[in-house]
Amino acid sequence: MSVIEAYDIKARKKVSMKNPQPYLMKNGTWALKGTSSETGIKVFKIVGKTKPSINQSKFEAFKNIFISRKCECNKSC
Repeated sequence: MSVIEAYDIKARKKVSMKNPQPYLMKNGTWALKGTSSETGIKVFKIVGKTKPSINQSKFEAFKNIFISRKCECNKSC
């Protein structure tokens, strides 16, 4: 997975972003929101008109397997 960098105001430099999430702004432009790896504040990076694809971690992929599973009564439990 590639490292996403954003400018941290507190540290006054580019830092790697932890837990990046796609965010659609009011004007239709996509951005990434996350937290700074150095100071822990929220950082924001505008990426453009197309939705960014974020690779899931192994934990999230494993969690999604169990959430989407159906039980014996054909309901999502």
